[in-house]
Amino acid sequence: VWNRSAADGFGRLAQGIGGRIKGTDTIQFIYKHEIPADRLKDITYIKFVCTVRTKKKDPYRTRATMGGNLINYPDDVGTPTATLLLIKIFLNSVISTKGAKFANADLANFYLMTPLKRPEYAKIKLTDIPEEVIKEYKLHEYVTPDGWVYIKVIRGMYGLPQAGSLGHNLLDGRLNKEGYVQSQTVSGFWKHTTKPIQFVLVVDNFGIKYLKQEDLDHLVRLLEKHYDVAVDLDVKEFVKIELDWDYENKKVHLS
Repeated sequence: VWNRSAADGFGRLAQGIGGRIKGTDTIQFIYKHEIPADRLKDITYIKFVCTVRTKKKDPYRTRATMGGNLINYPDDVGTPTATLLLIKIFLNSVISTKGAKFANADLANFYLMTPLKRPEYAKIKLTDIPEEVIKEYKLHEYVTPDGWVYIKVIRGMYGLPQAGSLGHNLLDGRLNKEGYVQSQTVSGFWKHTTKPIQFVLVVDNFGIKYLKQEDLDHLVRLLEKHYDVAVDLDVKEFVKIELDWDYENKKVHLS
């Protein structure tokens, strides 16, 4: 189970695996000599994070993440996000507004869809790579005498300190073009300039307050142009907060 999960993780980052996983072209396997001499000092490691996510379609999740502590990135990596206080106030505003409903839109592979300003480099032991990946990508051709395989990263990847800010800046521009603007005083709070729709944003999770289905559809269509989007209209959970909605009595219970 975990070998397949790890192979799927590599395939998703690279150019696919076994015809069952579509790649994002986030990483490319390269020869060590292809790394520029001035970037050799920036080569970092890969570590694995394995989790069981029971609510996901495929619950066994293996993520290959970059060793971000060795990345020497020169620009700002900060990202505005909604606070817990803002989320609670926002949920209160939903049940306090006549006819309002709450929806959640979750972007899949959010980081992996964001081009980097410059490539990053990492190395991984061949023995830590699933056999299926080794065969499909012919990694025996790339491995160094001491057993390392080198990777070039050209899109945002888990663990990169700049992944969040680059991903947010790209999303920010796409939303602005369609009339969605972030508050100048409250980070993570967004609304449309003319439509009665608002949302709080936590990385790639949209908590949406809407009055009309057509307004929600407008936002979802925009996101679907660029990302894989999962929409939940019942929203039993938002950013690890369990929600029990009672629209009729204007209550929402949090736990």
